[in-house]
Amino acid sequence: MEYIGLKDIEAARAALPAPVRRTPIIPLARDSVEIGQERCFLKCEHLQVTGSYKVRAAFTMLNALPEQARTKGVVLTSSGNFAQAFAYAGRTMGVPITVVMLDHTSPYKVAVTEGHGAKVHFCGTDALERQPTVERLAGEGGLTAIDTWEEPQITAGHGSIGLEIMEDFPDVQQVLVPVSSGGGAAGIATAIKQRRPDVKVIGVQPERANAAYVSLQEGKPTAIDYWDSIADGLSAVRPGAFPFRHLQRYLDDIVLIREVDIANAFCTLLYRAKILGEPAGVVATAAFLAGKVDTSLTTVATVTGGNLAAETMRQLIEMAETA
Repeated sequence: MEYIGLKDIEAARAALPAPVRRTPIIPLARDSVEIGQERCFLKCEHLQVTGSYKVRAAFTMLNALPEQARTKGVVLTSSGNFAQAFAYAGRTMGVPITVVMLDHTSPYKVAVTEGHGAKVHFCGTDALERQPTVERLAGEGGLTAIDTWEEPQITAGHGSIGLEIMEDFPDVQQVLVPVSSGGGAAGIATAIKQRRPDVKVIGVQPERANAAYVSLQEGKPTAIDYWDSIADGLSAVRPGAFPFRHLQRYLDDIVLIREVDIANAFCTLLYRAKILGEPAGVVATAAFLAGKVDTSLTTVATVTGGNLAAETMRQLIEMAETA
């Protein structure tokens, strides 16, 4: 499959189980004067089950597998939100889940993943060993290996967010999405552009975590040899080849934000909207608040997750206060 289409996304959404929430869209006023006249609205996927948007794609992926594969189980690599999403989806559907993690993965993330019933397999300290370990475990145990960067069903599952935005907020003129490996942005952009080609869809990346931005300039998936951002959920040093084709076709642009923009957005969401967003989850809102996009347009920014440690929260507040 070269591309997913609207029918793929609609089918993925129709198959999602009841626990997957249709998350609200709420207004964000930048100051008291703007209350009632907001131009930025937030798609609150931090309120999704497991605290992030990725559970949609996890269920879609598992739903697409043959019964025999679901019975034997699947293996994937993730150190964060996908680990929790697949662990929860697997527990709900009765699918054994194994997650490959680096030795230095946060004990909190390990505990939450195991708490949903998944097995965690550590593979050392080299990130390049994760996918080979996935493939080895799959071969040894008869498991299905899942590459969350390249599976079309992953992109289709993410696209359900775009459908909800179009249906619940028909006045939208611009949608902002964070970009890492590209699956989430690709799915959302595909759904929106195939429903409403006139709506602008803008990707957002940190300045030092900008692989998709560089790749669009190069015209092909391109790896960066640097990465330095507090938004650890946007850790891809290159986009996936499958979602990248969709980014090329459907994104209007990718804009870059500074680390202090992330911190400022975190605090604005916390204090004004009472939203606790993880760094990767607030970058779309950061682009609006920092004026990196057209703020005259009625805009929906996706808040993609809210899983963060207390130490990260303190760091973000300190960054904003000292800027």
